[in-house]
Amino acid sequence: MSEEPTAPPATGSDADDWQSAFAEFAATRVELIRLESRDAARTAIQKTIEALGLAGIALLAWLCLLAGIIGALQHFTDWPWWTFALLLGAIHGLIAWRFAVLLKRPGAPAFPLTRAEFTKDRLWMKSLKKQKSKL
Repeated sequence: MSEEPTAPPATGSDADDWQSAFAEFAATRVELIRLESRDAARTAIQKTIEALGLAGIALLAWLCLLAGIIGALQHFTDWPWWTFALLLGAIHGLIAWRFAVLLKRPGAPAFPLTRAEFTKDRLWMKSLKKQKSKL
């Protein structure tokens, strides 16, 4: 990206300058969206892979731990093993319900830089319209 910007060719018409400026403006906005989209996709893929690996290993570890807890509780008490299995299942159901409630909360907005630039652009366009109407 060490290219130096070249000046647009001189034309005699203000309409040509405005059109080329708008084309450059639109191109920069499309490029910004493309860059942010690529970064967001790369991050999402990486996080998905990590989350799937974590979920698989954690699930296996948790199942082994629960089986051990159920066996130990049954061994040291007179209660049948299925009582502890039902109790642990109910506890996990409540925890899952809590996580479901947390997932319903809204997340952070996507594409913050693009939205900010579009807001600036909208204000800039409005100022251009006001200036043009004064002339």
